[in-house]
Amino acid sequence: MNARAFLLVVAALGLACGPAAEAPPAETSEPAAMKVERKLIYPAQFAEGKSYTPGVLAGDTLYLAGMIDLDPKTGQQPEGVEAQTKMAMDSIGHVLEAADMTYSNLVSCHVMLDDMENYKAMNAVYGSYYEEGKYPARTTLEMPSLVAGAHVEISCIGYRNAAEIQYIHAAEGRTPPAMGPYSPGVMAGGTLYISGQGGRDPKTNEVAEKVGDQTARTLESIQAILEAAGLDFKNVVFTNVYYLGPENRAGVDEAYMKPFMEGGAPSRGAFCLSRLPGTISVEITFLAAKDNYITRLYPHDEQPGATSSPASLTGDTLYVSAHAAPEAGETLEAQFRAILEEQKARLELASMGLENVVDAKVYLADSNDFKAMDALFKEYFPNNPPARTTVGVREEADRAGTKLEIAFIAVK
Repeated sequence: MNARAFLLVVAALGLACGPAAEAPPAETSEPAAMKVERKLIYPAQFAEGKSYTPGVLAGDTLYLAGMIDLDPKTGQQPEGVEAQTKMAMDSIGHVLEAADMTYSNLVSCHVMLDDMENYKAMNAVYGSYYEEGKYPARTTLEMPSLVAGAHVEISCIGYRNAAEIQYIHAAEGRTPPAMGPYSPGVMAGGTLYISGQGGRDPKTNEVAEKVGDQTARTLESIQAILEAAGLDFKNVVFTNVYYLGPENRAGVDEAYMKPFMEGGAPSRGAFCLSRLPGTISVEITFLAAKDNYITRLYPHDEQPGATSSPASLTGDTLYVSAHAAPEAGETLEAQFRAILEEQKARLELASMGLENVVDAKVYLADSNDFKAMDALFKEYFPNNPPARTTVGVREEADRAGTKLEIAFIAVK
């Protein structure tokens, strides 16, 4: 049996997980043929030679790179958060137009600010791009830093057939009222995108003092949205967990793992940030699939984890957990190469390779490392690179020396 043979841990609706089953080696001598049609979207408004693709259309799903508040061709930055938000949103519009879509096709967005004090001004501009009540799911975060001196960065996912997009609302009183122009959940193409949820009480709007209680309250809101879409925690394929203060990580994880059966935790990224909306200390974003057979992929020598799986496969789409490699060495290059080798091995578990990656998220402990990371990214993706979002996060206490983490979405 090949060293990278894997275990399958299946989350089946209404059924307990069966015993882990060993499968044949996934390695192939040549890259696997693409099953899902894809199109690289590169609008004329963007400067050539970027190390990422502004948009990748895989089947009916459009993955957009993170758009910052600099002109995509000239690099000039307008003054003021309103104009900066408009610049980022207009760049998103260029990609949508090149893919024969509009803002009504967006199903999920992450809005990253370098200063949460700009939340209100950003909201006013961001909301003006949508029809009332037809907002994508959204998560809003204050990052420790953004690349290229940006103050606003927005990363989105779109869906080609706007008529098939469903806006999901939980039963009244089960989730807190929206703090901006976003939908609690959006269903498109069998995928449910859930807005970032915090620990606010839906009736009083109060936030618990302990981060574990906030996390539990957050998961209750998410459960209500899942149920409104006819899904539950077994359907979750990927989560992003954002929290304040490295000391809070353990409390968040202890509460976070409770809804997931053993070996059934989704793929995940977890990051320490500088601030979240309001007074919350944790915010969690979920993606779930309307799929009765979601597979958690593990290397043969790795035991199922309580908080995350290395990769989760639903249909032809693979969600690969964020990975760090501080043990690889002190330099960004050493860690980047170790991360890519591990992520390649995870892709191979689903008979995929780097050529299948459609979306990459890069989290830097120091945004000054962007240029070095960018050069390495070009090396690993010399042709037809994926969409990419790059932001700065805080180094986590339990992984001192971490330079970066990288998560992937890949499609066969």
